[in-house]
Amino acid sequence: MNKPSVTLLIKTPIHLIVRTLIIIISLALGACQSQAIEKNMTTKSNHLVFTEFEQQIAQRMSLDIRYFCADINGKPSVPTSKHCRQAVTVLPNELAQLIRSTNVGGIVLFAENVQEIAQVVKLNHDIQQAALQSPQAKPLIISMDQEGGRVARFTKMTTFAGNMAIGASYQQHGTHFASQVNGVIAKELKALGINNNYAPVVDVNTNVDNPVINTRSFGESPEQVAELGASAVNAIQAQGVMATLKHFPGHGDTHVDSHLGLPRVDHDRTTIDKVDLAPFAWAIKHSDPAMIMTAHIQYPTLDDSVFVSKNGEKLIRPATMSRKILTNLLREDMAFEGIIATDALDMAGVSHFFSEVEAVVETFIAGADLAVMPFKVRTPADIVAFNDFIKAVAKSLRQRIEQGNYHAEEFKESVARLNKYKEQYVDVSDLSLAQQILTAKSIIANDHHLDTEQALADAAVTVLKDNQRLPLNATTIKHIHLVVANQRELEALNYATANALAKKLSKSELAAVKVSTFVAETNQFDAQAESLLAQSDVVIATVDIKTASLVDLGGMDDLKPSYGSAAQQQQKLSYATLLKQVLIVANKIKTPAILIAKGSPFLINEYSELADTVLLNFDDRVYLDINQQAVSPGFNASMAVIVNEVKEQGQLPVTLKK
Repeated sequence: MNKPSVTLLIKTPIHLIVRTLIIIISLALGACQSQAIEKNMTTKSNHLVFTEFEQQIAQRMSLDIRYFCADINGKPSVPTSKHCRQAVTVLPNELAQLIRSTNVGGIVLFAENVQEIAQVVKLNHDIQQAALQSPQAKPLIISMDQEGGRVARFTKMTTFAGNMAIGASYQQHGTHFASQVNGVIAKELKALGINNNYAPVVDVNTNVDNPVINTRSFGESPEQVAELGASAVNAIQAQGVMATLKHFPGHGDTHVDSHLGLPRVDHDRTTIDKVDLAPFAWAIKHSDPAMIMTAHIQYPTLDDSVFVSKNGEKLIRPATMSRKILTNLLREDMAFEGIIATDALDMAGVSHFFSEVEAVVETFIAGADLAVMPFKVRTPADIVAFNDFIKAVAKSLRQRIEQGNYHAEEFKESVARLNKYKEQYVDVSDLSLAQQILTAKSIIANDHHLDTEQALADAAVTVLKDNQRLPLNATTIKHIHLVVANQRELEALNYATANALAKKLSKSELAAVKVSTFVAETNQFDAQAESLLAQSDVVIATVDIKTASLVDLGGMDDLKPSYGSAAQQQQKLSYATLLKQVLIVANKIKTPAILIAKGSPFLINEYSELADTVLLNFDDRVYLDINQQAVSPGFNASMAVIVNEVKEQGQLPVTLKK
């Protein structure tokens, strides 16, 4: 075998032999130099290389990608990441690479990410394609807060009137609407490529001053909340979407928004068991929820141990960082087998007291499986920092394992738990992207789903006060005066009024009814406006009442300069003052006044005293239908009750102050 090679070598010209030897030596030297450079790069840019343990750390994190500002010509496009407000509606290459390289376990979408149906489907498709190229090579948990009502990130979906509306329907309809509504929401999420809904809220609302839960709760009865919550979980998961019970161990009796501070509940153990924990315990037993979300909230009866904050302050440990609450109580005593996820770790209830690394390590040690929004990625520099963050968490957690504060076996169990539920609920569609978009468009807010939304509004509308004004005799009404805050509400109320009267009057009778209007954003309440009020047979006014909370916006990142500004508050106060003025004048001149309210029943008293009749339709929305007609399911339901087309069905699921 060697002789032909020798013969060939002898016959080869000497200059070719020399050239070949030079090439071989150069390649050998180059390989050595390359290995040295690679070794040096690994040392200098160690964040590019992850160990298996570090990959598993990232797998236990879920990031939001609300905003991202790419570098321009190699230079930052914004002064700092805090200045970035470029909404991510298309997955940037930098974020795709982050998903591929880090093995991150989940993505959370917000209102900024979801604008149009096709765009959302494409965004989620691209996220999953990047995930399939990660070391784990599995799709991600893609989550969104689509509770319905007050918290609904994608307004193109069927958003419904929220949990308290479902609670108001309970006496007449039981768990029917909890199942119907959550089934629709989950079906629409699934069509968009979202596999985890941060819903339902099963906090029992026992504090009328609660700014963050309020109408997001099914009500004040633990038994009713438990039944409705379990039905919601079953409906969501029947559509192949993970449900998330929140906020454990209960956020219903607080007056502090955990987006802004650290709330505390001082219930005794009996109350905690019978009220706060009851819906969670019932749902675990009757619905097998895939996920439970922790609350950044102090429960000294459950855990009165203290920690020293990053500012040196001694505080009671919040539930999110409490092993007694997450492991001993939820995992062991209550036998919860699903994923324990944190509420957003960038909320003030955590971020004011823990560093980013501490927050993740502490919640893992406490027993959480998934750290939600532990680190903000807004720029390419943040991606580099996030890689280092993963390593820092891994290093700290490794040290805690070595110190005996945490067991490696628990870490493995969390990873296995995440993988189990991913296999059950997280998949990638076999359809082409074009087919996925067509399917989603046929499902999102289709006629059947909108009919369900209207049915809930009809079942939930609640008459809070009636001085023998209802129902109106439509045949005797010649002049109706409408009072609203803005033009869109006027369009929706006009539409609801016309439809309700059309079912009671002939075309000629309907044409004879005069409808005058007062729109606060464009009119002044002057002598002419007062004259129209005096000429009317009835005044029908609307008001939107809710306690402002960052949950409506999505958290601290959505804190716009106008949020809570003097101008914004003045606008609300102006309409409130004007509405009261209208109601006072109407009462003085004996014109019957009917008020249609949407939002919180806890804030209605100041108006109820002035109006003859008050109807509540909770977190109603006004949307444009396919004909660009402004539609309000709550206004439709309210007007139907006012003219006696239907009887009221709703019963308030909470007790109001007197």
